[in-house]
Amino acid sequence: MQLAIKTSQKIMQVLSPQLVQHLEILQYSTNELEQYIYDKATENPLLVVTDATVKMQYEEIMQLASYSDKSYSAQAPQNHSFNPIEMKFAVKESYEQYLLEQVPMHKNLSSVDLKILTFLIQSLDERLFLDVDVEIVANKCNTNVLHVEALLDLLQTFEPVGVGARNYKEYLLIQVDSDALAPKLASRFIEAELELVAAQAIKQLSKKYKTSLNNVKKTVDYIKSLKPVTTGDKFEAIPFVIPEVEVERLGEEWLIKLNRGYLPNVTIDKQYVEMLKNDPNCKTYFNDIMKDALLLLQGIEQRDKTLYELARLLVELQEDFFHNGIEALKPMRLKDTADILSLHVSTISRAVRGKFIKTAHGVYALQSLFTKGVMNISGKIDSIMYIKKRLKQLIETEDKQKPLTDQQLTNTLNSEGIQISRRTVAKYREEMNIMSSFNRVYG
Repeated sequence: MQLAIKTSQKIMQVLSPQLVQHLEILQYSTNELEQYIYDKATENPLLVVTDATVKMQYEEIMQLASYSDKSYSAQAPQNHSFNPIEMKFAVKESYEQYLLEQVPMHKNLSSVDLKILTFLIQSLDERLFLDVDVEIVANKCNTNVLHVEALLDLLQTFEPVGVGARNYKEYLLIQVDSDALAPKLASRFIEAELELVAAQAIKQLSKKYKTSLNNVKKTVDYIKSLKPVTTGDKFEAIPFVIPEVEVERLGEEWLIKLNRGYLPNVTIDKQYVEMLKNDPNCKTYFNDIMKDALLLLQGIEQRDKTLYELARLLVELQEDFFHNGIEALKPMRLKDTADILSLHVSTISRAVRGKFIKTAHGVYALQSLFTKGVMNISGKIDSIMYIKKRLKQLIETEDKQKPLTDQQLTNTLNSEGIQISRRTVAKYREEMNIMSSFNRVYG
């Protein structure tokens, strides 16, 4: 037995604690960041947090309104009893309205498309799962199943994430598909290995998929962290939307404003700093909490800077949208934006997560301005989920004696107007756990 020493080069990205916290703060919406700031203030005595001016004004108005209500209620008959069933229907109706308001954000929809999409929205149950078979919808709307499924794919890109799922597995897959940071094997594990994931069979999955234990553990932990299904008794009202960015036209220029009015003001207590700094017994403790406080302040500043740069680029790339509304929105991907700003696509994904932009034409989710999919010859975008379904359909109906190669599948999709490469076809096929034509053996 001969021993040998080999050297190899490997590039690894190690995130500093500062960058980790900056990325964590970047992904928070205004409501989440507000809660995070208050949580930090309870942990760190150096931090002084003052309620936002807008919030204080709002609370004062509500307090005055409550006084008015009390004076009126003394004369009014007391017959208002809480009805949970009525409340449940009211919330469901508000969600229907919320979803219907997202329909105009998608252009090139025919009258039949709108009819099908409306029918699908009205056929959601209390979990926002689809409560009707696509075959029934196709018959009712005088169309084919593939047409209905394409519009269901579109509905499944709406907010909240997971809407339109037909079962728990699809609910999880929609969440993965909408997350640019999802582990590579997450979809395959959900489609084929949920029992092993639930059993934490890390070694078995590692061996089966020929990947490291660490990769499997990260994927399993990610799947377990996905949002659980909301049941009827936990059906929540639509949260109040606070746009993080506002864009308006001022003369010949576009004015970009970061909406900081709802965030509390954060400062450092100078008296407490002086007291601890001069105490030799608190040197280590002081250094730790000072570092933590500065990380928070720097993280908020970096979040503002990233959101401003992103908004500035959006104005530059989508000026027609800001002039004319959603009908003028051009296809745009997270990756393209990341490349222009010299940032990682995961940073842009965090920056748009759960955030909204206010324009002259309405308030839009930042994520809705980015199109995830493949452009077809007509200039429209076909969703990845739709392309995968079409691939699966082609493979299921192929000649069993002569399975379609990836190139033949690519040619068929290209002939249907979907501009896609053979490599991408192979990638989607593997993600669906479908073997290559050489290994597809039929009995």
